[in-house]
Amino acid sequence: MKKSIHSYAWIKVWTPKAAGDVAPKAAAKGFNHVVIPMRDHSTIHPADIARIFGSHDLTPVATATQIADADISSLDPEIRRRGMDRHRASLRLARDMGAYHMGGIIYGLFGKAGNAATDENRKAAAEALAILAAEAKTMGVRLAMEILNRYETSMFNTVADAVAFLKMSSSDNLFLHLDTFHMNMEETDMMAALKRALPYLKYFELDQNDRGLLDRGAIDFGPMLRFLKENDYSEIIGAEAFSSAVSGPDVARGVSAWRPLFSNGDEVADSANAVLRPVFGSSA
Repeated sequence: MKKSIHSYAWIKVWTPKAAGDVAPKAAAKGFNHVVIPMRDHSTIHPADIARIFGSHDLTPVATATQIADADISSLDPEIRRRGMDRHRASLRLARDMGAYHMGGIIYGLFGKAGNAATDENRKAAAEALAILAAEAKTMGVRLAMEILNRYETSMFNTVADAVAFLKMSSSDNLFLHLDTFHMNMEETDMMAALKRALPYLKYFELDQNDRGLLDRGAIDFGPMLRFLKENDYSEIIGAEAFSSAVSGPDVARGVSAWRPLFSNGDEVADSANAVLRPVFGSSA
């Protein structure tokens, strides 16, 4: 199976030496994909990542972001143009490091919004992503939009609204990324939302209600994982968690990781395996 873990389980922030730190740890725990956040392009050395990950039989998963003056959902043409340029730079890095998947909050800004996004904002982002997804396809990279909760975006917060956004884009290379932490906050029926998302789903991320270890908490992953297995889901299943004992200041502030929920990424990997193996057996 395609099993992924976020590099932030082990490190404070991505640096040029992070690939060598994270890759052997992830591989030792049975993961074959690792998430690389591309917040700062200057820290991404794609040739080194490709070499180090390749030596551990790992595939990088890229996550891209927008920033205040480079945002494809903006109605300011210059800010939107810079957002396109930022994504194009991310796509080149993703391709060169060997990633086939670029996801994350690719449709707008991350963080608590001052007001609701408008239909015009969504239309601008959908049109931009349609163009970018077509370009990504020529690079062998697909795009996947992570659906976030209301405190982290106002663009859309539910599967129903994200599917409507996908249809607005009319792209055949733009997909969905579900994160159970956000689903637990926004969906009235998580299983129904998963079923609705399945035709578009390329990344299903396990994330407990407190963002801590996956095998303890309020979310029961078993029914959703069994549904995916029964429906022959063969795309990426990811693990994510955050702790003040590990996260750097920017990451901690961004996800409100104020408590020490674990001390080492090995604990996150072990908790993910404890959740996955009862459903997927030795393939996990």
